[in-house]
Amino acid sequence: MPGIKDDWIFWMILAGFAILTITRYYHEKRLKLLGSSILKRSVAVQMIRESPVYSHRSFFPLLSIFVISLTLLFYETAEILSPGSSQGIITFLIFAEFLGIYIAYSILKILAIWLISITFKNPETAREYIQNILIYNLVLGILLLPLLLLITYTPYQLFLYLAGALVLLILGLRFIRGIAIGLADPKFSLFHLFLYLCTLEILPLAFAAKFLSKYFFS
Repeated sequence: MPGIKDDWIFWMILAGFAILTITRYYHEKRLKLLGSSILKRSVAVQMIRESPVYSHRSFFPLLSIFVISLTLLFYETAEILSPGSSQGIITFLIFAEFLGIYIAYSILKILAIWLISITFKNPETAREYIQNILIYNLVLGILLLPLLLLITYTPYQLFLYLAGALVLLILGLRFIRGIAIGLADPKFSLFHLFLYLCTLEILPLAFAAKFLSKYFFS
């Protein structure tokens, strides 16, 4: 992408790679398990049993990388596809607002999953599903980092499209994993599984895509 980037973008990318380097040094085995678990449910189940995703010491560093990657991808998409649309709005205040919206959505989603688990009396299924969401998000954050570096400091839009394809691939794998987890529970009917996935997985993405296209690309 032509032009010189703002300092905050450089420091965010640098912070992401620094966090990843430190995390890999102390938790290399955990990172390998995370990578394998997105393709093999058995690995994910084993990892969750050994140490829940949210209680492991690598969780918050990897969550920070995911937040950094997601924020930069949002910014770069707007800046490349609609040049100048993000000028003047990407500030620390907007950054905090974006994080607040995402955190609020995540909390509401987890609460909804737990309410469904109470209704169908399957808390173990809900726990596994929530942790698999976290697994895919953490892996996505790591994989996006090098692409974001290329998107930011090269003039080729191809890397942005590759990042978009990567996001869709991870979301697709997460969706399939959610179906597999639901089908493995005899208390979950196909109808309720379909209703849940459409309500909490597909609709939010559709609303987000509509908002972004209207705000930045109209």
